[in-house]
Amino acid sequence: MKDTTLFELGSDLYDDNDLGMYYCGKRVKTLNHSYGPEIRNYYLFVLVNEGEATFFHKNGVIRLKKHDLLVMCPGEKIHYIAKTPWSIQWVGLYGKTVEKYMKILSIDGNSPIVKVEEYCEMERLLDDLHKIMGERNEYSKCRQIALIYQFFSFLLRNSSKKSVVDIPESAKRIIDYNFDKNITVKDISNMLYLSPEYLTRQFSEKYNISPKEYLIEKRIAFAKKLLTESTACISEISNSVGYEDQLYFSRIFKKKTGLSPLEFRKQAH
Repeated sequence: MKDTTLFELGSDLYDDNDLGMYYCGKRVKTLNHSYGPEIRNYYLFVLVNEGEATFFHKNGVIRLKKHDLLVMCPGEKIHYIAKTPWSIQWVGLYGKTVEKYMKILSIDGNSPIVKVEEYCEMERLLDDLHKIMGERNEYSKCRQIALIYQFFSFLLRNSSKKSVVDIPESAKRIIDYNFDKNITVKDISNMLYLSPEYLTRQFSEKYNISPKEYLIEKRIAFAKKLLTESTACISEISNSVGYEDQLYFSRIFKKKTGLSPLEFRKQAH
């Protein structure tokens, strides 16, 4: 007999950021429901909308109730038996993006139940995800990805464990993506709400180089590449590596390489 309380849709979503979804679905007032014992090879997130269940966890029996989010982790045995009419929503996810957020949230087989504070918002989100699953187009795919990231944003905001910001790594990333702009260590420290002195100390301790010297190295390395692989003039190269003053760029370049930009280009060819 067909289960008229079950509504589930499969998905072919797989994003370039290594975010995939197997399916999402819901149960509405299912009687005498039980799950497992089963082991999944992906993450299955189950939001309890209504009802209570006995959850047989490896560390003991746990009461599963309304507004709980049960996270079934890969390789973990899951078994529960509903004691009342059972209404739930779920989504099955996999990929490196999911694994990253699970580590940040400290959710694993030892702590699989999350107390959801923003229950109404999460319920609507999962409902929207289920509704849009029936559409098979690029808009639907993009919307599904957005909703999944929003789902994790709820969990992150819900979590009492905040991820610790790696200051040196954040500064390094800013330099890596902005060395071609006219930025300084003070600009970078302002972005991170730190003093330049504190940033320099933290950065130097981790990378054995100051952020100022690392910024110069990135600029000089890219300038060398442009001098050898392009026909751009010196002023264009200077602007391309964050130096508005061509003469200052040439002085820095010679100090680091022993050659002027023009001499370096001639020698390279």
